[in-house]
Amino acid sequence: MKTAPLALLTVLLVLAGCGSDSRDDSPAAEAKPRVPGSQYGGHLRVGYAIEPTSLDAVLGRSGGDAYYWRQIFDQLVDADPGLEPRPETSLATRWEIAYDPDSITFYLREGVVFHDGTPFNSEAVKINVERILDPATKATPRASMTVIESVDVVAEHVVRFNLKGPWGAGLNMLADRGGVMNSPAMIEQLGPDYGWMPSGTGPFKVNKVITGTSVHLVRNEHYWGRDADGNRLPFLDEVTIRVIRDETVLASALRTGEIDLAYLPYKEVASFSRDDRFAIEKMDGGSIALVLTFNVDFPPLDNVDVRRAIVHAIRPDVINRAIFFNKVIEADSGMWPIGAWAHDPDVQRPTYDPDKAREFLRRSGVQDVEFTAVTNNSPVLVPTAEIVRAMLKDIGITMNIDVLNTGAATESFFHGQKYGLYVTSWSRYPEPDWVASLAYKSDGYYNAGNVLRPDIDEMVQLGASLYGIDDRRRVYHELNALVLDEAWFVPMLYGVTHAAAPARVRNLDTLIGWDGKMNLRQIWLEP
Repeated sequence: MKTAPLALLTVLLVLAGCGSDSRDDSPAAEAKPRVPGSQYGGHLRVGYAIEPTSLDAVLGRSGGDAYYWRQIFDQLVDADPGLEPRPETSLATRWEIAYDPDSITFYLREGVVFHDGTPFNSEAVKINVERILDPATKATPRASMTVIESVDVVAEHVVRFNLKGPWGAGLNMLADRGGVMNSPAMIEQLGPDYGWMPSGTGPFKVNKVITGTSVHLVRNEHYWGRDADGNRLPFLDEVTIRVIRDETVLASALRTGEIDLAYLPYKEVASFSRDDRFAIEKMDGGSIALVLTFNVDFPPLDNVDVRRAIVHAIRPDVINRAIFFNKVIEADSGMWPIGAWAHDPDVQRPTYDPDKAREFLRRSGVQDVEFTAVTNNSPVLVPTAEIVRAMLKDIGITMNIDVLNTGAATESFFHGQKYGLYVTSWSRYPEPDWVASLAYKSDGYYNAGNVLRPDIDEMVQLGASLYGIDDRRRVYHELNALVLDEAWFVPMLYGVTHAAAPARVRNLDTLIGWDGKMNLRQIWLEP
């Protein structure tokens, strides 16, 4: 029989005092908020540089999609900013982890309904998980969920995941795409159109989508959630997320009051910091600002020494000054940035060394290296790719550049296999299995080459299965070193998130979640 620390043999978290009831205490029915000063109502206008690839979290391909879908959905298991499971904001109020056989039993919040009015229950959870596991769905989080063998409906609000083995990463993974709960009825009714009119259980409902321009959300009057002071959420009546790609236009819109909230372009951080009209919330390591992502099965980048030559030819300090105004952090590790428990600043990783780059190029045996990289139409990434091209030219490598919108670039690289290198940014994923399963595992969606690597697959499986943080950390440090040495994903710069808003936007300290994305459910506006 397997053994584990006593505290892990049964994990039983009980949410006290937050059970559903039948009284009407929606904001409209309350005479006033329970906490003096907080206000209901208002229209929050948000500016963001990237359009969504889908509002369906399960099918979305970009990390930037979470700015949109986090407002629409709840997770089966939510997490606090430290990535600790938080039952107060979860659709499961408690859960039990069992061994021999391995399983997790979830006790669901009662009285919750989807935006379309259908009930959230065990059957809905089962359908959502089976949809992800079905290869035909092509679900982005599938590779991280295949440890689930089957799902049993135990009772109306009790559901059990039967596992193929232990799943130490499970609760944290359910705080992301894999734990999002969609309305089964609306998935069936809308079919391929569901991605632009999804139905979740979250604080806001989709009202209107103008492709490439904006997403308009309205309050879910039947939302179950409350803040720590007992106020019914959300506070806002409406949210409009506008796609504003031009950094100068974004900053100007924030200054003039055309929008109320944005993550600041790096070139604007200093000026907004001096402007007393604005409050700023900051998160170090809130993203990976620049990562070179390789398809290791795409010639000539299938040659490991060509990849090593490329990553040793790049000077991140120059890119930081030229593009990011010295406001980001030079990467000292891999895909788990500072602040993540798997971050390893002592790992041996590629650094700028043109002599080493030329030696690796010579060792590769490849003559006249030339390839085309893809990047998305970000005002930051396009000039960054041009600098990378110039640096590679200095060691005799010719890199051409294709610029596509985010969805097309991501699909062309990871699924279409049309490019050997993606010059891109990456979201913050402090749970290491997200990157490990989806980017390193042989069948992961973000593993562009999908080359069969049993050694890596074994490490990924082991890291996800263990329950002790120290044991998991050792596995991920080894995996991190291997990926950096073979130059699969090589971060060059870690991002620093600066969220800015005028003083009338309140509760700004609740905005940035564990993944660095916006969460608007506790934001309120002064009249």
